[in-house]
Amino acid sequence: MLGQMDIPWLRQPIATQLDALTAELREQWLAFNCELRQGKLKHLDYDSATKTLTWRRPKADNDGTQQEESFYEQLSFCDVADIFRFVNGQCQFLSALTPLQPRYAKQVADSDSLMAVIIAQAMNHGNLVMAKTSDIPYHVLETTYQQYLRLASLQAANDKISNGIAALPIFPHYSFDLGSLYGSVDGQKFGVERPTVKARYSRKYFGRGKGVVAYTLLCNHVPLQSWLIGAHEFEAHHVFDIWYRNTSDIMPTTITGDMHSVNKANFAILHWFGLRFEPRFTDLDARLKELYCADDPGLYEKCLLRPAGQIDRQAIVDEKANIDRIVATLGLKEMTQGTLIRKLCTYTAPNPTRRAIFEFDKLIRSIYTLRYLRDPQLQRNVHRSQNRIESYHQLRSANAQVGGKKELTGHTDIDIEISNQCARLIANAIIYYNSAILSRLLARCEENGNAKALAMIKKISPAAWRHIHLNGHYTFRSTGQLIDLDAIVAGLNLG
Repeated sequence: MLGQMDIPWLRQPIATQLDALTAELREQWLAFNCELRQGKLKHLDYDSATKTLTWRRPKADNDGTQQEESFYEQLSFCDVADIFRFVNGQCQFLSALTPLQPRYAKQVADSDSLMAVIIAQAMNHGNLVMAKTSDIPYHVLETTYQQYLRLASLQAANDKISNGIAALPIFPHYSFDLGSLYGSVDGQKFGVERPTVKARYSRKYFGRGKGVVAYTLLCNHVPLQSWLIGAHEFEAHHVFDIWYRNTSDIMPTTITGDMHSVNKANFAILHWFGLRFEPRFTDLDARLKELYCADDPGLYEKCLLRPAGQIDRQAIVDEKANIDRIVATLGLKEMTQGTLIRKLCTYTAPNPTRRAIFEFDKLIRSIYTLRYLRDPQLQRNVHRSQNRIESYHQLRSANAQVGGKKELTGHTDIDIEISNQCARLIANAIIYYNSAILSRLLARCEENGNAKALAMIKKISPAAWRHIHLNGHYTFRSTGQLIDLDAIVAGLNLG
């Protein structure tokens, strides 16, 4: 039964896996110390007197920021409703919003009403304010909200746009490593209009109010998944779940995150499922204290930096059967990662299963830490991946604050989840629109052989909104005039 599951950990004998990982860790240790002694690691300074290591972090490439601003300044302003209409024409995402009672629904909701109610939730207007600032009456908005906006249907609509972006010619050029597809995870704080069960106090972020965290998985600028967690919850407990429960066609092979994504089990859990976990490290001294070796520490006596201890390989081997059951349970989605971590933490430190998982995590973490210290390009890739999710957060924040405050609207936890998914839908539509323009430009530059413009296009982020009207009086009743990408691209000058 376990062997039939398509999970890398279950397909190979434990001895084979540990032999390969032990050999890789030994190789990384020897290579790191050799390169450090020879002065090849220019970003690291070793003081032999104090036996301390100083780390100069390589800067990410920010050359595209100024070019990006000048590019979007050339674009004519466009209403968010027109963008919605254009993206729906390309992806048909509104078709995923099926009615709750299809047999008894008197009429199918028109696309204008669906767009209006989605924007009302995403931008914190609410249906009443949207009725006053648009050409859709309140009773139509309220009926559409009750019948068509559900978490499952909004997730399906988001997946349609995400898959549409992945099919655009520009999408492969968003990747900065041919060997892997980088995804990044991070949380963004939002206040809530009214207190709900999930909302918690946090003076730092919400003042005297309550709020939640929108935890998001982003890949190549595309928000693949987003759900709400409490402001008191540890983000690291959701890293595996948000990747494994992704329903789009885009599947990241490497996950990056900040230090909030790191705990004592995530390296192990993601490795079990064939995924690489590559967080952005900050405190070098703390990382060096968690560097271990898998063989005799005496072999590293002459090294400049020595392991903090030895990984207990036998503890992992002895608990293979129990780890297999845990992996299978996670694989069948019968238990969330958060539940697993909470159960492990209730065990005492000598518990063999808990100890085995933590020992295996040390093994994978030590290999990654040494790779991270040796390779400045890996550090840059991780840094750039995290910068992308920060750019997405700025876009989400801009959308949320159209209604006045950076908060989610709704009376219950389900309502604020719907508000969050509507906001992701808006962001996805904007990213699709910008990516479509960049794709059309890409084709034109490839035909003309303009290598300079081609290189510039690949650096431009689609998470931009300066050329989009997010506020004002919304007109959803279509005049029949659609966005013409060819007319937009014809007027652009890339130098």
